[in-house]
Amino acid sequence: MPSKAESSRTGSLLHPAPQELRELVLDYLVHNCFNSTAEAFVSESSVAHVDADGDEVMPSSERPFAEDLADLRKKLALGDLRKEIRTHILTGRIDDAKALLNKHFPSVLSEDTEDVPASSTASPGRWEYLPSTSVNPEHIALNLRIQAFIEAARTAPLPYYPPGSSTPLPHPPLLSASSKSRPEDEDTEMLGPESEEASEQLLHRVQGLYSEANALSRAEDRARYLHELRDVGGLLAYIKPENSPLAAYMTQQRREGIADQIDGAILYRAKQPAISRIELYARHTTTLWGMLHEKEVKVPPRSTWPAGVSLPPSGKQSLETKPVPVKDTGSLENAISGIKKSPAEKETEEVLPPFDLHQFVESQERP
Repeated sequence: MPSKAESSRTGSLLHPAPQELRELVLDYLVHNCFNSTAEAFVSESSVAHVDADGDEVMPSSERPFAEDLADLRKKLALGDLRKEIRTHILTGRIDDAKALLNKHFPSVLSEDTEDVPASSTASPGRWEYLPSTSVNPEHIALNLRIQAFIEAARTAPLPYYPPGSSTPLPHPPLLSASSKSRPEDEDTEMLGPESEEASEQLLHRVQGLYSEANALSRAEDRARYLHELRDVGGLLAYIKPENSPLAAYMTQQRREGIADQIDGAILYRAKQPAISRIELYARHTTTLWGMLHEKEVKVPPRSTWPAGVSLPPSGKQSLETKPVPVKDTGSLENAISGIKKSPAEKETEEVLPPFDLHQFVESQERP
């Protein structure tokens, strides 16, 4: 029989309090910089209570996220800056992004700032998820300079459409003028940019990148970045690098990768979680169920399941079933057990299915 503590914990998981769900949603909105939605959510989800005198009060259990509106506003302000920096990077305005970083988050780019130990940002009893990309200021500063070179090497604008908008944001001016004199469908040739001034500026940028890569403190970092710069520098060889074998450097996906790394570094330096709690729980659940399925862990008897519990949807029509292995103990009863029991009496063991988050979400959306 489960203990009272276990029963209480299980009951809390199956039937979370409204305030727990409220905080989970608000954490997701704040972390992903949906500030206007977060503010509206706080206003609409607050529960008013009336005391004996008829005055509205808000008990401690119904206080806003983090129990302090000042703390919430601080996180919203941080989100505004993160969103602005991200938008600059996704639009190709790297210098504008660096200016905001130097003003508001200098430790992200400062080479004099040591990495914050993971233990210093951890909270007892809480799961932690560190950024998946480097937060080393040397790496981030060089990555931004490389991206600035890539943006300068463009011969055609790469429009960025904000979520939900059909109008792209203004693109920074192009350094190269070759796009004005070359048709869009011209075959790529191994020639330099037509503009001598643009060519000189790009060459100067590449030389600066090599100098910065050679100045990295770790030998393995120097080798890795020098190898990448051999490819990035090759953009100079093409009139239209967007149509060259190096076109992968010119995509919006690369901008997004840089923006994600910068955002992770900002959160890391601000000692904020790298991902929202709901994303952390989803990652934990997916990993845990995947390991259980890989180890062929069996589903407990359904009679022991709490009310309302069901297995996550599986891509297969039915769960994988395996016969129960019979241990040979040398007894007559064990030898004839398969004969004595009818198929209806024998219970097959079901292997826990893996957890597919996309399929789970789709199953919840179906009527």
